[in-house]
Amino acid sequence: MNKIVNPHAMFFENVFSRLDIAADFIKNYLPDHLVNNLDLSKVQLERKSFINNQLKGSQSDLLYKIKTIDNKSLFIYILLEHKSYIDRWVLFQLLGYIGQIGDRERMINKVKRKRKREENKTNNRPENEGIETEYLTPVIPIVVYHGSEHWECPKHLPELYKANELYKEFLPDFNFLVINLNNYDESQIKGIVSLQVALLVMKYFFSDELFNKLPDILSLLSDLVQQKSTIDFLSIVLEYIGTNQRCDDDFLKESLDKAFENKGEEIMHTLADKLVNKYSLADKWIEKGKKEGKKEGRKEGKTQLLSFLFEERFGNVPQQITKQINQADDKLIEDLTRSFLRFQSINDYYLWREKHYSP
Repeated sequence: MNKIVNPHAMFFENVFSRLDIAADFIKNYLPDHLVNNLDLSKVQLERKSFINNQLKGSQSDLLYKIKTIDNKSLFIYILLEHKSYIDRWVLFQLLGYIGQIGDRERMINKVKRKRKREENKTNNRPENEGIETEYLTPVIPIVVYHGSEHWECPKHLPELYKANELYKEFLPDFNFLVINLNNYDESQIKGIVSLQVALLVMKYFFSDELFNKLPDILSLLSDLVQQKSTIDFLSIVLEYIGTNQRCDDDFLKESLDKAFENKGEEIMHTLADKLVNKYSLADKWIEKGKKEGKKEGRKEGKTQLLSFLFEERFGNVPQQITKQINQADDKLIEDLTRSFLRFQSINDYYLWREKHYSP
């Protein structure tokens, strides 16, 4: 069975892995005194995630290495938070990720030094010739938040410790940037068109405003939609929106019609193969459950699939939930599968069950 990927993570990684979008994000959302010191033509994506499996359902991350104008290196680490609630421990988690970035760099440097010593030995040079004192590359951590709740997290790590003033000098601390999309007016969403579209879609994803805003958001692409890269980007955007259970096929088609009504049938035909009648992820999971059910019993196949989804997204699942899934009737299983994508934590399941299936 293929691993289920979090749709927020998939969208974030597909979009921000494009170096033109990443460079433009850095240019427009980092403080000017930092941007003015960067060479934005030299942005490199480090293909490594530092998030453990338990948090992959609610976080996504990307690490970039960039050159400064004086040819020194800098890491920019972007952590996307898409929980439906505020996790006050995100700063502590950031500390762990920064530590992992440093450990990874030291391992890479260790291999380079070993190779240099071997090269020196082969060429009868002093063993440590050309090997400089090792320093770590600075990391600028950025948290991008697009959840539905107001962002209220500690701004300094010592706030998470229950400590007397006497001990605070021994506590770790660092600064980080927060891009809370909920606090940005549309006029403040800057950058190239694809970056604006991505950020606006993320901003409204959990909001009812998405229904009214989407045609205008998509219309930002209208002047570029003849380009293949734009069609590919639009496909990514609509696939992401399609994972929102409130956005059915009719809504997507209507939004496309409003956004591109003057661009002709050719655009719709190009999109048709990728998007028209596209299943949502929940529909695919339900269909997959039905196929499994034919092999092992219709209900058993569905419950096994649903249990697998919970484990993949949230790690260890309480036995109470597993028992409730196994004892559920077909209607509850199908309703739960369709609602599953909106769950950002186990707690969301309990809230959903209390609201829809409480005695």
